[in-house]
Amino acid sequence: MAGISFKSFAGQNWTITPVNEPMPSSISNQTWLVVLTGVGILDLKGDRVDDWRREVLVIFPDIHAPLQYAVNRYSIPKPTAPNVGLALDLELWAPFAAVSGSLAGAGFSVDAWRPNTFLAAPDAFGKPARQIFTGINVDVAVTGGELHMGHDFPATLHTVSYHITLVGKIVFLLQNI
Repeated sequence: MAGISFKSFAGQNWTITPVNEPMPSSISNQTWLVVLTGVGILDLKGDRVDDWRREVLVIFPDIHAPLQYAVNRYSIPKPTAPNVGLALDLELWAPFAAVSGSLAGAGFSVDAWRPNTFLAAPDAFGKPARQIFTGINVDVAVTGGELHMGHDFPATLHTVSYHITLVGKIVFLLQNI
């Protein structure tokens, strides 16, 4: 789904750890718990005082850093193919997003959040990956702001915070050149 994105991130944080379960026969089959949190700068301005501007915000924080950390820390075998990227094939997910900051007195809203469309592709070893994490979609809205002396003074949804908890397996995907 197309949507708008953050202009930048005010902060991003992550943690990754193996999930306590029966130890897999290979570290390549390990399930991981990944938590991504942060605040993004959106600066979404309201269009009119008497109406809501509604958008879908696509949040795709840096998932590469925690996955690369796990690959290095736990010596996960890498494919020999060139142009390989890291991804997380999900088993469980729990996203959350909320209004963090706003400018001017008006209406601001985070109405719903859900996973972005999952990607399905074979990994670099030829095994299927069916639910590759590609971020979350957040329904946001802002009213136009204040009407003063016949003029609209736009309100701005400045920042949105997020907390995304993921459980899945690290996969290596072939990247197109």
